[in-house]
Amino acid sequence: MQDQAASAATGSGTELLDSAVTHLVREAGASVGMLYLLPEDEATLYLAVLSGVPWQLATPWNRVPLSAPIPVADAVRHHCLIWLGSQEELARRYPRPALVMPYRFALCAAPIRTGSTDRGGIVLLWPGSHPLELAPQERKAVAGACHGIGMLLQQAESIGFPVLPGSRPRVLAPPEPPVPEPAEAAAALEFIGRLPGGSCALALDGSITFLNDAAADLLGVGAADLLGTLPWMSLPWMDDPAVEDHYRAAVIGRQQTSFTTLRPPDRWLSFHLFPNSSGISVRITPADGPAPEAPPVLRPPPATPAPSRATALYHLMHLAATLTEAVGTQDVIELTGDQLMPAFGIQSLVVMTSAEGRLRIQGRRGAHPTLMDRLDGAPLNSDTPAAHVLMTGVPGFYSDFAELERAYPSEGLRQVVAASAFLPLIVSGHPVGALVLAYDQDHDFEPEERALLTSIAGLLAQALDRARLYDIKDRLAHSLQAHLLPHT
Repeated sequence: MQDQAASAATGSGTELLDSAVTHLVREAGASVGMLYLLPEDEATLYLAVLSGVPWQLATPWNRVPLSAPIPVADAVRHHCLIWLGSQEELARRYPRPALVMPYRFALCAAPIRTGSTDRGGIVLLWPGSHPLELAPQERKAVAGACHGIGMLLQQAESIGFPVLPGSRPRVLAPPEPPVPEPAEAAAALEFIGRLPGGSCALALDGSITFLNDAAADLLGVGAADLLGTLPWMSLPWMDDPAVEDHYRAAVIGRQQTSFTTLRPPDRWLSFHLFPNSSGISVRITPADGPAPEAPPVLRPPPATPAPSRATALYHLMHLAATLTEAVGTQDVIELTGDQLMPAFGIQSLVVMTSAEGRLRIQGRRGAHPTLMDRLDGAPLNSDTPAAHVLMTGVPGFYSDFAELERAYPSEGLRQVVAASAFLPLIVSGHPVGALVLAYDQDHDFEPEERALLTSIAGLLAQALDRARLYDIKDRLAHSLQAHLLPHT
């Protein structure tokens, strides 16, 4: 997964920045590093290089408008270093990021400039155990890195090869652990085997990289079936927001954390997480707990699993907070696409409204222009899913193209989409548009995911209604200025 993210950015020039980010994180003693680029004549910062956390946790911050109340945007806009030494200070000055990341960490954001040209910004995170003040050597490391990266960007631009952000940020691999001698490896396995309970290791992205037989026995699943999987995806009883929240706390805040959960029908287990820069060590032990009144029913995971509940709630909270700050219609659509598409594996997003008795595209994101063209301009009484959703307010979910074709045989979207969802945009109880989501692969929409996507469409509708009023006022103001101000 990290390799895919790195390859997506290779060729844009961002690979030239890898060593600079690695050196800065090491010199400053930080746990997480994020490098943003500001392309010429743009007002948006793009995450170009990421170190210390998986890409999935950084998706809400992939694109940061310069006007956003986010530390890195303020640092670039005001040309100053911003230091937040505690979670309390973050919550006081930047409530939106604090709401989405309620973990203990310290944060530094600094601008990258050459002369009078803004080129981007740096963000560093430290564990919550960091002192409340930024140490002089840490401040010096940040200043030196910003200067060096700025000069590198300027030189690349001067020879005609500017460094541009890739489609995804480059995710730097964690430091390689030392390779033990065979005798040391055997001794380590013996040591682990003598410990009570089970032992398990997770990569930074949460995937299981090691577990011993005792851990597999406690989890009730063979080791071969768990290696390489995410626990909350391969073990349905661990798909709990609280479980993944502890994982996020370990990765983002580098804090030791523990929790107890029930393995159905009546086995309680305690998990103790010990993170560092390369991954998370987990100790699993039996625990006492109350007997459940009604054990949850275990269902096999779908072929294309939806995001875990914690991931979905994480992105929903961020989207809700972000939309309160959006201004114009296009701003709303851009921000929704940034949050929704990577979180749910969506390839295309289309927002449609009605105008003069026809469907009209208000905005679009993604890789299906053909889909956009075939939906745009269709009469409201046409036999299309978008028109049906707009007229009735009833959402439609189609797990594959065959299902869509059965419902709308004249739609003519063959070889354009696989799975799709058509969601009503409802304001004051009346549908005013449709949100169209398209997937490249078949996708089983579980009941929880359907409810969540419908709720998101409701948030989007309210934000679009506010943005439409802003756009009307903005056009009116420009019209009045054009007619009332003198021509010279």
